[in-house]
Amino acid sequence: MGKLNTSMSGLSDYILAFIILSFLCSLLFLTLLLISRLNKIYEKRLINRYVPIIDKLLFSILFNDEPVHKVIESNFYQSVYEHKSFKKILLASIVKLHEEYSGDYNERLEDFYHQSGLIKISFSKLKSKAWHQQCEGIRELSQMNIKAGISDIKKCIWHNNATLKLEALIAVIRLKGVEGLSVLHEYNEEINDWIQLNLIFELENTNLEAVESFSHFLKSKNESLVILGLRLIAKFNQIQSLDQIWELQFSDASTRVKTEALRTLEQLPSMSIYNRAKS
Repeated sequence: MGKLNTSMSGLSDYILAFIILSFLCSLLFLTLLLISRLNKIYEKRLINRYVPIIDKLLFSILFNDEPVHKVIESNFYQSVYEHKSFKKILLASIVKLHEEYSGDYNERLEDFYHQSGLIKISFSKLKSKAWHQQCEGIRELSQMNIKAGISDIKKCIWHNNATLKLEALIAVIRLKGVEGLSVLHEYNEEINDWIQLNLIFELENTNLEAVESFSHFLKSKNESLVILGLRLIAKFNQIQSLDQIWELQFSDASTRVKTEALRTLEQLPSMSIYNRAKS
């Protein structure tokens, strides 16, 4: 009987401990939820407070032709610039506008980006140990056409995080155009289909006449790079690469490469293919 009582007492202790632990976990969850909710409310208030100020500042720069240095030196600007949240929202607004506008408007935004010191924030993000911060920095620097950031951005191409790697590759091509693809010659890892599609998309607005032949990719030992080369050849209709593509069909290349080569031949102008086959 004594052993039974002892056993029941031990079971009760376990149940009590479980109930207390469950209560504490629920309390912690509710606390974190409340903190998250309060942070969102606070961020929304900051946005509501700063957006009208930012709109007024950027409007004066873009449409009133007000010199950037005068805007920066104004009391109106100086009264809010030291606030970290203000700079965060201002930077996001400038990058977004730069994406939507072009020409003189973009030049003014870039000028403000430099003179205001916002460029330093982007570089500090790029050098962060947190990959998501690095991604933000890369996006900002590439969107604002900061070629001085290329060397640091290139280092991220060999990072083990796939998202950061993609951001870096896209940024280098955005900043250097087709020339940016040269970095891939040193790249031995798999360039998956998703990365390839994004890279090709970035090159869509490239001047076709300025594009050199992509046939050199067909000699790569990196199978995924050969496939990327074939897709670029098809995209830019480089019929001068027909000889190299035909050679792949009779080489020891993998089935995947040969299939992509055949698809590329089918996408190139049919008359060129016919003439090559006839000869």
